[in-house]
Amino acid sequence: MVALMQGRAAMAEIIPLRGRYQRHLCLIEDDGAVADSLRVQLTRNGFAVTIFGSAAEFLASGTLDRYDCLIVDQRLPVMSGLELVELLRTRAYSRPVLLIWGQREPQLLARIARAGIRETLNKPLAPSELLAALDRALPELRT
Repeated sequence: MVALMQGRAAMAEIIPLRGRYQRHLCLIEDDGAVADSLRVQLTRNGFAVTIFGSAAEFLASGTLDRYDCLIVDQRLPVMSGLELVELLRTRAYSRPVLLIWGQREPQLLARIARAGIRETLNKPLAPSELLAALDRALPELRT
């Protein structure tokens, strides 16, 4: 799965930027079908997208400062999306983060707020919902 995800990340990076956004997003999602669907939606709307299949893969990449916004799945193998963001915040990572989840976990809302996560989005994601969340997370995109 990791090798497949790495191949997908490399392929996503060669798509030329189009549209008004021209921003580079990082998607951390272990479900290949969900990752591919989101990549297609986002690249069609002018975003460059790099995909990682786990928090460990993302951390090992050494590319933290390369992305304008992170879109992170909560249910990842080994380290959850929230745990990843909490770790990044201890390293002074200040870029916007959107957390996606298949099942809302109300007991995590206080930790999510403390971690500075801009928004939580429920799966399945409607393209308009994701684009609206990115517009709010990256206000300079507004026209």
